[in-house]
Amino acid sequence: MIEKNRRWVGSLQTAINQLSKKDRLMVMREAGVGCSSDILALCESVLNHPVGSLEDLITGWNTVRESKNLQGKWVMHGDCITGTFHECGCPLVRSGFVQLTPIQCLCSKGMIERVFSHVTCKKADVHIKQSIGNGYDICEFTVMIRDD
Repeated sequence: MIEKNRRWVGSLQTAINQLSKKDRLMVMREAGVGCSSDILALCESVLNHPVGSLEDLITGWNTVRESKNLQGKWVMHGDCITGTFHECGCPLVRSGFVQLTPIQCLCSKGMIERVFSHVTCKKADVHIKQSIGNGYDICEFTVMIRDD
């Protein structure tokens, strides 16, 4: 049954990849939004309190990654937050259930946008500078929090 589900998800990824860039982003952003509450819950679990600030989020998320032996971390540089990761953190990819493709990177983008927007109550612009799913050695995301 698991192999059948893997094939089904693979077919879905192939179909999504045939959409326009805008539509791919829209679909996968929504998929990523579904995982955002999981990240926040994991952060709150390691912090032992609700995530109430960007500092809490970054500390919690980095602690979660460390606990799972995932290399890389989030760093705040003034108004810009950068995440540099040496392996994909998606549990579906890590388990082998979903194949890592550029489509999955759009899912991560949506999840990151939602997590940072939720914590700051502001719009978060996320840019994928490079990603393993796109053939690079690392994933690098930048996050800018907007006041408008």
